[in-house]
Amino acid sequence: MSLVVTPLELPERWDEPGPRGEAFRAFHAHAERSNAMRFGPDVVARSPEERLASLQPSLAEACRAFVAHRDGQLVGALKVYTPLLESTDVAEIVISAEPDLPDAEVLDLVEELTTYGEQVAAGLGRSDFRGGSLAAASGAVTAATGFGGVDPDHPEVAPLVARGYVLEQVYRISMVDLAALPDLDERLAAARAGAPGYDVVAWAGETPAPHRAGMCRLKEQMAADAPGGGVLFEPEVWDDARLADFEASAASGGRTLRTVAAVERATGELVGFTSAFVGTSTVVNQHDTVVAGAHRGHGLGALMKLANLAELREHHPDHTRVVTWNAEENRPMLAVNEATGFVTVVHDGVWKRRSVS
Repeated sequence: MSLVVTPLELPERWDEPGPRGEAFRAFHAHAERSNAMRFGPDVVARSPEERLASLQPSLAEACRAFVAHRDGQLVGALKVYTPLLESTDVAEIVISAEPDLPDAEVLDLVEELTTYGEQVAAGLGRSDFRGGSLAAASGAVTAATGFGGVDPDHPEVAPLVARGYVLEQVYRISMVDLAALPDLDERLAAARAGAPGYDVVAWAGETPAPHRAGMCRLKEQMAADAPGGGVLFEPEVWDDARLADFEASAASGGRTLRTVAAVERATGELVGFTSAFVGTSTVVNQHDTVVAGAHRGHGLGALMKLANLAELREHHPDHTRVVTWNAEENRPMLAVNEATGFVTVVHDGVWKRRSVS
C-alpha cells in the first residue's frame, strides 16, 4: 500500500482531547521511540509539552511537521525547517522511522519522505535542501570536510546518494556524566587560575541588561565562526528583539535556559558564553559555546564548560548528564570536550543538494 503523508495540525495543548491532540500524542510517542533507538534512552528525550513548544514558529525559523502511515500504521515522520531571517533559500528536511521497520522499508520511507519534503520546500521557495543520516567517525563516503563518513548502503544514506546529495559534514554527539567528575571543583579552580584576567558569571533565563548587547555580538560571531563545511548559512544579525524571542523560545514548554559567560575583568566586556537547555529529562542539552576571537587561547572554553557543569550540579542536581553536538572537524572544541570528560555517543551526517528546477 502506498505511503500516506499528512500534515500535523498542532493542538493548543498537548493533552487536548479530540483528533488534533490524539495525532500530536502519536507523533510525540513516535519521536521518543525513534530518538531512543538512534541516540540511546533519555539522551534527547522530551516531554510532550517540550515537543509541542519546539514545533512552534519563532522569529528566526518555522517548522512544518508531517506524519506518514502505511496500511493504517504510523511508520515515520517528517519535519521541514525553514529559516526566516537569513538563508531564506534553505530548507532542512528531517526524517524519522519507526524502530522496528526492516531496512528495506526504511530505505523506501526515506526515499518517499525526501521527495515529499523537497516538494514542500520547493513550494516555500526553497532551493537549498539539507538532509541528515546516521554517520560515523569514518566511512566509505567521507564528508567534504575530511572528517567523518558514512556507509553508502545504509538505508538512510542510499536514497540521499541516489538523489545527488553530498555529505558535507559529520557531527559528533557526546555526553558527560557528572558522576564521572568527582574532581570537578579542582578542575574548575585550575581553569579559573589559568584565566586570571577574566571572571565567570552565570544566570538562568533572560540575559541580564548589562550583557544583552554583548550577547547579541557573540551570537553573531557564533553564527559566523561555527564550522559549517559546505552547509554554511548567511551571517546573522542579532538585536534585543531577536535575543528576547530566542530566550522565550528556549524557555517554552517548561524548560530552563542556563547561561555561563566569561567577562574581561579590565573592561567588563562579555567575551564568551555557553548555554544549556534544562528540561524534564535528566539529560541536559548543551547549546552554543563561543569565545570572541581576541580572547581565545586563555582556556575560556574549558572554564565556561566546567562552570556550566558546576551550575547544573548546584541548581539541577537531578540532571546528571549533559549532551552536546560538535562538528567532527572542530578539533579545538572536541579537545575541550574530551578533556572535560565528554565521550562519544553517536555521529550524525549533514547532507546538501541544490534544486536544479
